[in-house]
Amino acid sequence: MLRILLALAVSVSALAQDAKPLAALRLPLTIADVKTPEVKLDFEGDVSPETKAWAEEAAVQVREWWPQVVRMLSTQEFKSPEQFVLHFKKELKVPAYRTPEGLFISIAWITKRPDDFGMVIHEMTHAIQDYRRTPRDAGWLVEGIADYIRYYHYEPESPRPRFDVTKASYRDAYGTTAAFLAWAMHKYDRRLVRELDSALRRNDYTDALFEKITGKTVDVLWAEFIATKKN
Repeated sequence: MLRILLALAVSVSALAQDAKPLAALRLPLTIADVKTPEVKLDFEGDVSPETKAWAEEAAVQVREWWPQVVRMLSTQEFKSPEQFVLHFKKELKVPAYRTPEGLFISIAWITKRPDDFGMVIHEMTHAIQDYRRTPRDAGWLVEGIADYIRYYHYEPESPRPRFDVTKASYRDAYGTTAAFLAWAMHKYDRRLVRELDSALRRNDYTDALFEKITGKTVDVLWAEFIATKKN
């Protein structure tokens, strides 16, 4: 009987020690009832039936993924707009970009890349981030979070952007930063992106937040991440 009691005591102690790491893996939702804006389409001139069909599918993706992305980020104070407009332009210098007036998409781009709905989700995420006063040196993180949503939630089965491990930096933004964030979340704390997003919304983000959340500086985390890529 004494041995059984001792074994139970050890088990309870082990569970208590593991409680904090296990709690860190839980990712609570932030908003129970998310309002999705009305999605409208705007075309520059006459467009082909294929472009209109693509636009309709893009609208479907926005309606489906808007509430999901809102729940993934720290959006307690976020208010969804009444409407979100997808503007289709014949020629743009970039595939797409977002402004307060909505999302502007290059018709030329989607004609060449009709599979690229992930671009829409990336820009839609920027609309949900909607940071009012982002620190000037945190642009890499803003883009990294948007690509994290794209590549690790919206299209996790798609090939991810490659990068040169000998030259890359966590400040490279986009796919490189997204891969780093996904790795750090899996290894250290599932709340990382949510906490980073929250700090960006408050305009008080600093690199020190990585150490506060994970116990390691962002440079140490990056070195660990790169070491996994070299093996």
